[in-house]
Amino acid sequence: MEPGQPPQAAMEAATADLLHVGFLEIRFFTAPLLETHPAHALHRRRERANLIADICHQLPGLLAPQRRDQLADGLRYLWQTASATKRHWLRSRWDHLNYDHRWLTEAAATEQPSPDENNRNCRPPVPPPVEP
Repeated sequence: MEPGQPPQAAMEAATADLLHVGFLEIRFFTAPLLETHPAHALHRRRERANLIADICHQLPGLLAPQRRDQLADGLRYLWQTASATKRHWLRSRWDHLNYDHRWLTEAAATEQPSPDENNRNCRPPVPPPVEP
């Protein structure tokens, strides 16, 4: 265990709780819309469900008994490769779960998040067209 890193049991519990919250949110965002909701709301909800699924899809494997010793490295990789939107979701859910994520989020505070594929504001700027 590295300095400042939480005990293994705390990481495992927080990861399982994060999956639980993620699955609940995915279920919410994929539920049928009421007829009064605008059509573009379905698209936004699907994007949000996909974002959460993208965050959580590697976590069950990291909780497998033969891979649990790699959980800290897996969480670091998840954080380092996450976009600003994904980092916001992770931080807010860990805060909700009262999980002390500073070992991960503050240690990487100087790193820039990956561009967010689901948020136009976080994409890298597109270069102007080259004139012939």
